Amino acid sequence: MANLPEDVEIILAHDRKYKFHAAQLARGSTFFSDMLSAQNAKRLGKKAEFAGINTKWVVKLTERDTDRNPAGKLELLELDDMGKPMHGTGRGMVLNENGRIPTQLFDNYERVLYALYGNGISYPEGDMQSVLIRSVGAIQIAEYLGCVHTIGKPVEVALVRYGQDLFKHIQAQPWNWAQMACRIESELIFQEAIIHLAGNWTLYSHDEDVLDTISDQIRTLCEKHHNILNDKRQKLELAVMSQYPGDLATPSQERPIRREEFSKDILVWMALCFFRHYLGQRIILKKGGLSPDGGYELYKALGTAGDAYMDKSVLNQLHAKFPVTKKAMNVVENHLLEIKECIKGIVDAHGIMKNESQLITPVAYLTCVEVEREDCPWVGVDDAEGGGVPLGGGRNGGRMWGNDIIKKNLSASRRLAAGAGGEEESPTRKRARNV
Repeated sequence: MANLPEDVEIILAHDRKYKFHAAQLARGSTFFSDMLSAQNAKRLGKKAEFAGINTKWVVKLTERDTDRNPAGKLELLELDDMGKPMHGTGRGMVLNENGRIPTQLFDNYERVLYALYGNGISYPEGDMQSVLIRSVGAIQIAEYLGCVHTIGKPVEVALVRYGQDLFKHIQAQPWNWAQMACRIESELIFQEAIIHLAGNWTLYSHDEDVLDTISDQIRTLCEKHHNILNDKRQKLELAVMSQYPGDLATPSQERPIRREEFSKDILVWMALCFFRHYLGQRIILKKGGLSPDGGYELYKALGTAGDAYMDKSVLNQLHAKFPVTKKAMNVVENHLLEIKECIKGIVDAHGIMKNESQLITPVAYLTCVEVEREDCPWVGVDDAEGGGVPLGGGRNGGRMWGNDIIKKNLSASRRLAAGAGGEEESPTRKRARNV
């Protein structure tokens, strides 16, 4: 490819002109595959050949980006025998920003066009909000050119380089990132977004802006994992409330167990009663699974043990209600610490405080949501149409050849473009585009 002459000129502005290969553009883009056809190629004259002119197509950005057409509009220009645009149409638009924020449209076009050659995508230093805006701009152009499958992975790699800054931004706006992840088919970003959406679904399920932004498929997935979390909460609370630590239930091997055997553990029973008194109050006051944080604070305290809950101040209140000697109260307190350690083990065993997200900084809701690859909306479609079969999909039952892969990617891009088309754009898609 490097030894072949560039035969396509793309004009974005008066100072943004590029030379590319038609074959390379057509391989990665359905838009260029249709536009840069042999029928549309200019047949150059002998004079142009002697002059070393090889340009057979000139594509110009004729319209700026708008809300309805965020990628603007590219048109194929009519050429003369020397491969030059006729009637002076080859002059690119001249922008006078007059101190306003300059357009990022040209930079995004450049990123996408270079990505068709296998170049990675990078962004200038800035906050994650500006990076998100640039990423969405590049994706909108890729959707227009029909090359999302080509630039999806480079965009994902560019974003992941921001590390915790990216994951913090996903945590702050998981609904926007979930939609974006679907557009570039990023499993990592999608799984991270769903963890935060489902983990905090008690809040998001009542937010109309969030519900209007995400698709019905994502909403259904969040509700599914939210229900799984509810089952985990219920099982944990049931296990904690029904726990009898040590040999409290069987203080003797003789049957029937005599009353005196149980009476020896009266202070242990008091400690257990105090613990259940406290836990029952927290659950009734909706501080457990029915709380806005989904029980995070309560489960965190139970999983920490020690003085994380039921400290001296609480025990003094219980002592005032059920007065015993100071020595007996100290014994009750020690038994209570043992019970707390037992409960801590139960919380750990249930894994409800496990952090499945990439975010290091703790958040005030559960992040133990396990999002599988099959949960990604595009996985089932790709697998059903053969996109997920690495072997046996090519000629003679072997691996796919280069052209086979190109055809598969172009077919997938056309399906994506067809699914995104239509006269009227849905409100959900408009919101997702205008992140």
